[in-house]
Amino acid sequence: MTCRTPAIAALLVLLAPGCIERPKAPPLVNDTVYQNDRIGLRFLAPDGWALASRADLPSSPLPKPIILVGYHLSRGDNQSELEVLAADLPEDADLGRVLLEHRIGAAVWTQKPPAEAISINGVDANRIHLTRKTDKGEVRREATAFRRGGRVYYFIITFAASDVAARDAARQSVQSVNWH
Repeated sequence: MTCRTPAIAALLVLLAPGCIERPKAPPLVNDTVYQNDRIGLRFLAPDGWALASRADLPSSPLPKPIILVGYHLSRGDNQSELEVLAADLPEDADLGRVLLEHRIGAAVWTQKPPAEAISINGVDANRIHLTRKTDKGEVRREATAFRRGGRVYYFIITFAASDVAARDAARQSVQSVNWH
């Protein structure tokens, strides 16, 4: 009997992890439309771009900007991104300075003033231009910022300056933004 007890205990140890239900991240699905009813946002995802990240906003205030959704496109040496960030910012916040102080990644960017006041589907926004040099050339970042109450939503396009097609595809997504 003592020989069976260790064998049964070992079997139970091996089987036990399979019985425990662990939390799982939801699958990333490349839907053609991003829709977030909680914040009233809907836009078309860039055609052919891969969904790389998706998160829900916490119910608490945001101490720093967070990424809601991110799309990526890889073509040869060119990497392009469209990321939507949410940030709780005071009305008088310098929206370009926020991007410089709360960087995405380690790269240091330079703002190219002035910011442009634009309107997308009847909603006012600001477009901010950033740039940085790499050994492969210039990389640009174009941020379109929508203010919704005390929160700002940044639609940030990052692309090689030479990859106008990637910029245009991501811009079409930003142009499709609808708030309801």
